[in-house]
Amino acid sequence: MLIYLARLITNPTGALTAIHKKYGDFVQTCFFNKKLLFTSNPEHYEEIFNQEARGLLNRDSLYEAKKPMFGDGLFNSKGATWTNQRRLMQPMFTRQAIAEWHGIMLKEACNATRRLKNDGVTKVNISEELKTLIQSILIQVMFGQAKTSHNEELLMAAIDTIVKGLFPHLLTETLGKGKLKRLFVLQNRRMEKAINQFVAYVDSKIDGIEPTGHDLISLMMNGRDRSGSQMSRELLRDEAVTLFLAGQDTTVNTLIWFFYLIGKHEAVHKRITSEIQGIKDDLLTPETMERLIYTKAALYETLRLYPQAIALSRDTATTITVGGKTVSQGTSVIMSLYATNRDARWWERPNEFYPEHFLNGAVTQRHKYTFLPFGGGVHNCVGRHFAELEMMVIIATVLREFTILVNEDIKPTVSITYKPERDVIVSITQTTQAL
Repeated sequence: MLIYLARLITNPTGALTAIHKKYGDFVQTCFFNKKLLFTSNPEHYEEIFNQEARGLLNRDSLYEAKKPMFGDGLFNSKGATWTNQRRLMQPMFTRQAIAEWHGIMLKEACNATRRLKNDGVTKVNISEELKTLIQSILIQVMFGQAKTSHNEELLMAAIDTIVKGLFPHLLTETLGKGKLKRLFVLQNRRMEKAINQFVAYVDSKIDGIEPTGHDLISLMMNGRDRSGSQMSRELLRDEAVTLFLAGQDTTVNTLIWFFYLIGKHEAVHKRITSEIQGIKDDLLTPETMERLIYTKAALYETLRLYPQAIALSRDTATTITVGGKTVSQGTSVIMSLYATNRDARWWERPNEFYPEHFLNGAVTQRHKYTFLPFGGGVHNCVGRHFAELEMMVIIATVLREFTILVNEDIKPTVSITYKPERDVIVSITQTTQAL
């Protein structure tokens, strides 16, 4: 077991897969006197989330480790602070509320595809294109402003540094109570510098906003909790940093993987293109895109194969029972989503790109926690509907215009998210030419 635990730092997906293949769904062990439970069983996830809702598990042990970056944003806060913030922000991310930002998403996606058509390029760095596009959307949604400076173009480099450094930082805290930090001294220093740059940018944007629009910062400034209190300036910054970071990196990575996969699977690509061409004369509204059933299934299949969170972690606040077995207080419970996503018991073709996993009633035949692309329980992702709408708008806009081919094999690498090891270069032809 020790060798697998050590591999979690360098090859976490391989380690999680190996742990459960050798020892089963439910694995209790210790590392540096830290009690650990690894589980890959969806029924166990349900028990864990239910007990978390009753206060028997929490995320408190990583609070200090995450605080330099996220402060008391939703990704890190606890207790009454988290509850108040969640209640305040939930209405901003309902399906009806995010429809207000649909126009921004569509405009920026159309601008990007129009530019590519006008340039007449046949080779595209899809990674860089998506980073630029997502950032343009998010800056407008969050701050009500367009990109205005070269500094904003440098933010993705800072984000890459942050997410790359956060993973070993949080993992060593989980596995060894911080005793392994000295293995990443230089990486931690680079991360701290990038965090300072990133937070300073967000602070400067907040300071320039008059809260009169429908941008997220204005909505948060004007929001009130049940007592009528406003969000403090510190909490406003923490939430803005959390949303701005999470809203870029996870969405960019998922879309890169999506275009990579369809570029490698011609039959899937053709079926998606045919479905999208079926609404070519309609405006790409949220209602119209509900008809893109196969396209949505392919997006979910992308998230299954390349989940942006390969695992979720909780800590027992008291002794609990999971799967009929006792789990003592102070145990870090690690839900191995990656292993679940590729388990042949629940997926017909666990290691293949097979959108049919999410069609023809297959979803209802599986446990509801077999697939958790946006987390689960009380701490599920507040921005799920926003992310799904944004990705579907971009996918439909791009594939209305272009057919994509990928001729290289790209391996994943794990930071705080599950991303390609390098930029993905694709060949593009105009769809009307390819059909």
